[in-house]
Amino acid sequence: MELSGRAALVTGAAKRVGRAIALALAGRGADVVLHYRSSASEARVTAEAVERLGRRAVTIHADLARPEQVEALADGAVQAFGTIDVLVNSAALFYRTPLEKLTGEEWEQFLRVNLTGPFLLARRLGLLMKRRGEGKIVNVADIAGMRPWAEFLPYCVSKGALITLTQGLAKALAPEVQVNAVAPGSVLLPEEYGEKEREAIVRATPLKRIGDPSDVAQTVLFLVEGPDFITGQVVVVDGGRSLA
Repeated sequence: MELSGRAALVTGAAKRVGRAIALALAGRGADVVLHYRSSASEARVTAEAVERLGRRAVTIHADLARPEQVEALADGAVQAFGTIDVLVNSAALFYRTPLEKLTGEEWEQFLRVNLTGPFLLARRLGLLMKRRGEGKIVNVADIAGMRPWAEFLPYCVSKGALITLTQGLAKALAPEVQVNAVAPGSVLLPEEYGEKEREAIVRATPLKRIGDPSDVAQTVLFLVEGPDFITGQVVVVDGGRSLA
């Protein structure tokens, strides 16, 4: 897909990995709808950065845990630019949830934000893409969806299910729409991580470094702009950590 003149929706686009993806798409010529939930000021800063690249930017607030707001986000994105050619589901809920302290409400919240929200967006926009004859969807998963961490159980389960959703959507939306996923490893560490935890991750990573949001953004660009003969795949971007 040639991105120049296209329109993309990126969830969680106000900061971190989502911001890097949005700016990468804009840098290739796409207008971008920037979704955010609580980071209104950061979303505006990202929008200004997109506009400095010569592309249009629209910010839309939505809580992905609320289906009616997800539907409104999809409709607002289409109304903003007339169509959406690329959907990147990057937003996610992530924090430590030790099993002995995990509540049922927390479990449900992780699944609503990290799985149901992306599904509703992909269904609504993916079907529009299919009827139009082309489109690209990229879901940002995690290596934890394949190798779960004990203290992040609902997050890991939601990301594992997102990988399965990617594969199912690739079949359901074929041949017009290609649906793939990126599974990052350690790209941006949680704020509570100290130097010892950082060093342990670097030691466990064959490439001996923490990843950068640009590593994920460049992979998204490949899946959007690259061969249309790739669908239902998960590209692991973890410096080799999952090989250990």
